[in-house]
Amino acid sequence: MKAAVRYILPCTLLSASTAAFAPATSLASRHHHVFQSTASAAREASQNPKAGIDPFEEWFASNSSNGARVSNIRHTMFQSGSLRGLEFTSKSSQDLNRVAVIPRKLVLSAPYSEEDENEWDTKLSCRLVEECRKGKDSLYYGYCALLTNGANLDPNCKSYPSTAPDALRHWTDNQKSLLEQSEKGKKLLKAEQQQRDKWNKKYDALTAAEKQNMPSSDFLWAMEAVHSRAFRGDFGALDGGEGGQLRKLASLLLPLSALAFGFAYAADPGMNQYYVPLAVVAAAPVVLTMIANKKGSKEAVMLPLIDSANHLQEADSVIEFDPSVDGFVLSLGRKCLVKEVDETGEKAQVCISYGLRGDSELLVNYGFLRGVNMDKVATDDEERNGIRKELAETYLSRNT
Repeated sequence: MKAAVRYILPCTLLSASTAAFAPATSLASRHHHVFQSTASAAREASQNPKAGIDPFEEWFASNSSNGARVSNIRHTMFQSGSLRGLEFTSKSSQDLNRVAVIPRKLVLSAPYSEEDENEWDTKLSCRLVEECRKGKDSLYYGYCALLTNGANLDPNCKSYPSTAPDALRHWTDNQKSLLEQSEKGKKLLKAEQQQRDKWNKKYDALTAAEKQNMPSSDFLWAMEAVHSRAFRGDFGALDGGEGGQLRKLASLLLPLSALAFGFAYAADPGMNQYYVPLAVVAAAPVVLTMIANKKGSKEAVMLPLIDSANHLQEADSVIEFDPSVDGFVLSLGRKCLVKEVDETGEKAQVCISYGLRGDSELLVNYGFLRGVNMDKVATDDEERNGIRKELAETYLSRNT
């Protein structure tokens, strides 16, 4: 028995609140320094897109005793080695169910509420930076290695490569000028600038102790990772949020109620004398879950392995929190598999749906657009210019 299944989606940044754009003041130059410190690291990482996979696989396997499970999927490279993602290795559709289980212990999370919408990303970003800076001593070191392309394991590393290198915030002034050809493009630039201002204000609002070991470049790197990878939803007992402990108790009572029925049936197959007390035991998890649902327990979470899957809007993927295993479970549908043929043969990429995502949000937060095949590794500025030029032209053609 599971609690109510709730489909969860990656976080949305371009919400209705961004309609009130910040004043247009030198969009091309303001806060240009924000991600500058990560430029060399990002370039180096783009030349080695496989970096971080091996330590992640080692880390994930080492957590099998904690409930980490993976079946018929693995990390690999797609689109001529330029795109890291997940491959489905089985030929049977029967193997699409429960391909990965991510135990709660491996999930970075922060409380989320509609009333306090502006704090969850700050808390999650600070925690992510803290764990990355621990290196191999972190419980999450393998996940951090995947996000940083292994840079977190180097104690001398001063910055981390971007998790979304072609997101609009990384474009040069000249590349951004391509979008000024239409009012829609200008509005997009204003929204991106507003996002920059908001993130800088969040960093400025941190305490002196929080800033001491976390320069702004680290915080902004983490904000990018959080807003391009985190999921929000009502997941039950994560970090003891409101309603969380009740769900945890309910999940613990599930196997106990099953045992009670088993013993009672063995003693009295008719179960006549045990009917009422057993009914109370059986109802307890349901009642507690209903109370927890009323209280709410919303969280923002980062899900190792699951968030390695790339986006396909039509993908019929299902991600659910399963209290019986105290973890997140990924199941796939046939529409999740995208076939690709290269020099190594045919392989199937695993995609999940991030939900309905417009071009503006995809360009600001993720750095890609539907229909634009970014099938090469950008090893120099000329190739990067070409990729962003195609993104800008595609955006304008759809949104003018």
